[in-house]
Amino acid sequence: MKKFTFGEWLRVWYETYKVPYLKPYSLRNIEQMIRLHTPEWLKVKRMVSVSAFDIDRALAEIPRGRTRVYARQVWYSAFRKAFQLGIVDRNVLEQTDSVRYRKISGKALTISEQQDFLNAIQGSRYQWLMLFYLHSGVRRMEALTLLWSDIDEKENLILIRGTKTEGSFRYIFLTDDLKVILKEQRKQVDRREPRVFPFVAQTVSKAFKAFCPKHHLHDLRHTYITRCAECGMSVKVCQQLVGHASADMTLNVYMHVLDGYKRKEAQKFTLFPDFDTT
Repeated sequence: MKKFTFGEWLRVWYETYKVPYLKPYSLRNIEQMIRLHTPEWLKVKRMVSVSAFDIDRALAEIPRGRTRVYARQVWYSAFRKAFQLGIVDRNVLEQTDSVRYRKISGKALTISEQQDFLNAIQGSRYQWLMLFYLHSGVRRMEALTLLWSDIDEKENLILIRGTKTEGSFRYIFLTDDLKVILKEQRKQVDRREPRVFPFVAQTVSKAFKAFCPKHHLHDLRHTYITRCAECGMSVKVCQQLVGHASADMTLNVYMHVLDGYKRKEAQKFTLFPDFDTT
């Protein structure tokens, strides 16, 4: 086993320790890090010969941003397992610096932007999918993996097969608005199609950009959470509906909305209120 090249070990590690346990979306990301972002010169090196400098050099070849972070995470995990199995004497990734990446927070659509968006999607083949995102707050792949069999009209529930954490596997309520959306979408697809929205993920994201150039598709999820806050829905209920691992993630959005509300309320203060002195 000590004769493994890095590329050979990545393939064995992926097939043995990832494929049986992860969902397709997560597997796709890992496979892309291995196939597209691990340099060939690094793949042909024997595991025992890979140095910390090799890792730094390979990371430097990847454009800055989230891809570099993910690539390092994949390599780190693969080397850690190799160390546990005695294939290498150390995890060389521990001798490299972690990759810094500042995540850009999502931004909800304003009411005006939301109306413009609703006008833009009218008559589009993606109309009902986009409306489903807005009315449910689900992640991109959670909608695209939704099956007709996941919809329980008797109990008015929809099973969402969470794509991130175990806690993201959840039920949401089949509201009247969602009933209309799904009914209209049913007219658009073949009756033999098991998926509610049989679209390709990248195509959906590109279509959204055409409708709403200043935002990303994931911002529809932030828009849903923001509207929940504005409607007075409790943080805990919203957290469970959107499948956040902790209430803190939901609360961050709520606090932003409440800050705006508090600022508006504070403007009402005056030392000289109008009152009747008669």
